[in-house]
Amino acid sequence: MDITERTAALESFFMCSRTEAEKLNAAMTLVRYHHRDTLAHQGDLGSKLWIVLDGLAQLHIIGVDGQIKLLAAHGPGELFGAFPHERVFIADVTARDKLTVLEVSTSTMADLLKEGTRIGNGLSRILGRQFNAVLDRMAARITLTATGRVYSELLREADEQNKISPTPIIAALALTAQTTRETGSRAINALERRGIIRRNKSGLEILSRSMLENLIV
Repeated sequence: MDITERTAALESFFMCSRTEAEKLNAAMTLVRYHHRDTLAHQGDLGSKLWIVLDGLAQLHIIGVDGQIKLLAAHGPGELFGAFPHERVFIADVTARDKLTVLEVSTSTMADLLKEGTRIGNGLSRILGRQFNAVLDRMAARITLTATGRVYSELLREADEQNKISPTPIIAALALTAQTTRETGSRAINALERRGIIRRNKSGLEILSRSMLENLIV
């Protein structure tokens, strides 16, 4: 991704002017991570922010039962890290598959927000969307069955053509849905048997979105 593409992405994410996007880009560093690379460890003192350009970053925490739990996940256009000031990370932050981010120090971001009103407005919209996503996940955890959460995650990961590429890793999908790998595998197999989804070389395709939506209970 070149400078022009990065600037255009920031302009879209923050809904700011090209000049403001260029200022953001100049203050940030492009960093690429591979699958399972760690961006931060639980207990570290954080002083950076990351904006996702491509891929997915996951925040994992150890539950009271000693099992790894997914606290949150951040995709393109989302922001995570230490803000509005330095803070101790409450979770490990790792890359799922390949992850491309723009990295900026917390203090630099704070200075940019003082200089650009529209950058601040854009940041508030980004955080607002992420807050709503967290509430949706909390509601799903309370109201949906484990299988229903797996199906909901499939819909969330699908693109406008109802395709998921590459094929989701069952263990990762189950972790995102806050359930076991066995439950996730059974849920996916049941959909394949009913002809609701289909695997192919490029990934997974949802053949009947309406049928899948009706199974989310």
